[in-house]
This record gives sequence, structure tokens and C-alpha cells, in this order.
Amino acid sequence: MNDLTKRALIHDVDQKNGVLGTTEREQQITKFIKQDESTNPLEMFKAWLKFQSYLSEKDKRDTIVKYEMWLMNKANTLFKTDLTEFPPMVDSFINSGDVSKNYYELLVNWEKITYNTFNGLKDKHIKEFLKKHKLK
Repeated sequence: MNDLTKRALIHDVDQKNGVLGTTEREQQITKFIKQDESTNPLEMFKAWLKFQSYLSEKDKRDTIVKYEMWLMNKANTLFKTDLTEFPPMVDSFINSGDVSKNYYELLVNWEKITYNTFNGLKDKHIKEFLKKHKLK
């Protein structure tokens, strides 16, 4: 795929989603295209989503794991938890194209997408966790 095709594909998606073509957006697209090595549209869109996210995969993974461990400790449960399914769940969530731009959004998306739950209590827990760990 050449650079013009990549730019056209991004512009098409932007147009369908009502994203305005600002100078800042053009600079972001140009910066992405310069470093992108994808060879097909699906690869390119996955890379574009990751590029737009301000949190690295490592940051996301570490935060989700710390959050889940914090919740388990907070619950003060006597039950032994089987964590063998946890890493694949985190990987699946991250690889599905999460584009969270901050830690709050990441954990809200994690709760909504992974567990299909998000309510006032979950929101309170997320904010408490972020405050405790000085994350935004």
C-alpha cells in the first residue's frame, strides 16, 4: 500500500465518523504514515488505532492487572482466584483495538467490554484506584 492510499483510507473513515480535517489531524496522519509499514488495509487500521492511543500496550496491560489485583485485595476475599484465564482476557481486550486515551477511559472500557458491567460502584472503584496510584 502506498502513502496516498493510506491517507485516502483514513480520510474516508474520518469523513464517515464526522472527524474534521484540521491541520493538526493532517500532521497526525502524516506522522503515522511515515512510520507505518503495514501492507494491507486491515493491518494499517490496526496500526492507526494503536498510533492514536496515548497509552502503550504495556501501560494498558500493567494498569489492568494492577486494577484487578487491587479489586481482589479490596474485596478481602478468602477465595483463591484462578488467574489462568486473566492474561488471555487482557490480551484479547487490548488486541481488539482499544483506543483509550487515558487510564480512566481504559478501565471504564475494560469493565464495559470484558465484563459487560459498569455502574456507579465500578466508577467509584476506578476513580479510587486512579487516585491511589496517581494516574489520570
